Amino acid sequence: MRILVTGYGVDATDSPLRSQVADPLRFLGHEVVAVAPTEAAIRWGLDRHSPEILVVLPSAGVPDRSKVRSLTAGSGTVAVCLHTGPSLIGASTDLSELTDDIREYDLVTVPDRQTFDDYASLGTFRLSLMEPAVHPPAVLEAVSSERKGFMIVGDADPENIDAVIALDHLDDIVVMGKGWAEVPLNISVVEPLPLPDRATLFAGASLMVELPPALVHQSAVGRSPYELGLSSAAYEAAVVGTPAVVQDRPAVSQAFSPSIEIITYKSLHDLHQLLPMLLSDVAELEKIGEAAWSRVTAEHTWSRRWRSLLETWVIEPEVGKDEEVHYLGHSHVLTRAG
Repeated sequence: MRILVTGYGVDATDSPLRSQVADPLRFLGHEVVAVAPTEAAIRWGLDRHSPEILVVLPSAGVPDRSKVRSLTAGSGTVAVCLHTGPSLIGASTDLSELTDDIREYDLVTVPDRQTFDDYASLGTFRLSLMEPAVHPPAVLEAVSSERKGFMIVGDADPENIDAVIALDHLDDIVVMGKGWAEVPLNISVVEPLPLPDRATLFAGASLMVELPPALVHQSAVGRSPYELGLSSAAYEAAVVGTPAVVQDRPAVSQAFSPSIEIITYKSLHDLHQLLPMLLSDVAELEKIGEAAWSRVTAEHTWSRRWRSLLETWVIEPEVGKDEEVHYLGHSHVLTRAG
């Protein structure tokens, strides 16, 4: 199948457009062309390649949904609007105008079950759930090392800062997120990194701690942390065998088995007692990390998400778990236009 994708990140090595859409679809054997998020570039892609599907990652500056509708109606192309979940490399797509998206696009995907249930009454034939996942080949360049300490992932919101302050007496803490560089703490801080570099950090940690999403994200999607799905960090840590510690909520047990494949905490205040206890049992952490790896490579890959979404249009050959994990295909260069 020929698929055209557009959104910000055509030139970025660690953009959702590449890691969540283009590379997994190519892995499944589809012909994928990515173009800049401009009307001229999209029109060129539709005219030049005559794709069956156009995938749009909506964000500020991307052509209006009604314009996308006009362009794809003229070419006979199915228009898919792909909304992403919490991101380590930028704001997620805006879920506040889903009603308009469902009206204009042929299919709209949302990243969490709560949002899907809220809008299902508008018609599930134009709405689909596509939760965060990981593309295993994207982390093949990750470098494993001796595991020690833990990675904390999340932005420097007030409650998150208080939680990390309670931990700064511990050794080998690395925090990745926005705003931490301005906070006077005795910890190592890194800005959000491309996926292979993130995977390297995860692979060198005994565990990864996911803090609740930033207030700005909660406001943008109109959801409390309890209502949100897992972030991509939990899947990325699992694919390199690192167990994740996440806030307990319904979405956790839908993706992993608590206490077997993932570790949960009720409140941020619990972390200062929970983390030292976890770090004292290396064998148990390794067991949880191995179980998480098995679950994520079997069920939570972007190629499987896309195969499920596209099965109404095309029957794909089954790709085994081991084949996907050890995929060593050459890198594709995205086509740019506009």
